[in-house]
Amino acid sequence: MTAALIGPPLAARAADLTYVTSFGATYGNGKGQFKAPFGVAVDSVGNVYVADDSNNQVDRFNPSNFSGTFTSFGTGGNGNGQFAGPDGVTVDSSGNVYVADTGNYRIVRFDPSNFSGTFTSFGGTFGGGNGQFASPRNVAIDSSGLVYVTDLPNGRIVRFDPSNFSGTFTSFGTPGVGNGRFAAPYGVAVDSSGLVYVVDRGVNQIVRFDPSNFSGTFTSFGTGGSGNGQFTSPNGLAVDSSGNVYVADTYNGSRLVQFNPSNFSGTFTSFGTQGNGNGQFYVPFGVAVDSSSNVYVADTGNYRIVQLKSGITLSIQVPEPSDVLGIFALGVIGLVAKFKRLPCS
Repeated sequence: MTAALIGPPLAARAADLTYVTSFGATYGNGKGQFKAPFGVAVDSVGNVYVADDSNNQVDRFNPSNFSGTFTSFGTGGNGNGQFAGPDGVTVDSSGNVYVADTGNYRIVRFDPSNFSGTFTSFGGTFGGGNGQFASPRNVAIDSSGLVYVTDLPNGRIVRFDPSNFSGTFTSFGTPGVGNGRFAAPYGVAVDSSGLVYVVDRGVNQIVRFDPSNFSGTFTSFGTGGSGNGQFTSPNGLAVDSSGNVYVADTYNGSRLVQFNPSNFSGTFTSFGTQGNGNGQFYVPFGVAVDSSSNVYVADTGNYRIVQLKSGITLSIQVPEPSDVLGIFALGVIGLVAKFKRLPCS
């Protein structure tokens, strides 16, 4: 009989992703419809924002009342209140919405309570110079309000302060493969510590860096492929409050990947298969996570937004076989002792 009565865990995983529901799934430009939902974001009160590339608009809804709260912002064009193929979207702590207006080479900010009245553009000129973009694909904001943009053809990440755009325009990276370079940067996110994560789909990797020490902290996760720790043309990503990273591994069987950067291969978890059913995706692009561990995926090819739940799976411990015999033996001994103590009639 062993001394310990509790054996090793039967199962232990860092976290589970479970399917909750989906929103949309009908192709079109009407209320509750999408044509090409690429980017997705969630604000502090749980409203979901979607960058619908082919509809040239940003949509907003509340998951608790999808059709009842579905609102669209924008039309096609390059003027005030217009977009041209918006790909990425994010929301700051004040509720202002930032959009990667890809076809207009700019980042747009607006207050959803006063859309046209607060429409502000940053950039708008094609190029690789200061204050210019060639193809801004995604946008993220750190806790200080600084904006990060993936400028894909220029092979760089751009950072600026919206209160002083040209004066704080900073570029990280150059085109190419290697430390401090990006082949095709697409998704971007910033964690609670200010570390920046970038999807470099040109080399099928997730890259992390500290903007205060760019080349010194340039770290890559993953290689090309379909196995554990591999990606095939990933696109969007998000980081939750615990530091877990979620990646839309778009052309790798249409799956969502979750990992903890402190233990990449050990926590690499895949969710989903290709299809249009519950728990399936078809060409997923954008990812967002809210403060309640709800994960939203822009399931582009299915014209919908999918909601998942991320949660901790507790370890289940069971007795070893030898411990079970020991527990049984102790039980028998206890019963015998009890019977011996019973008074005789």
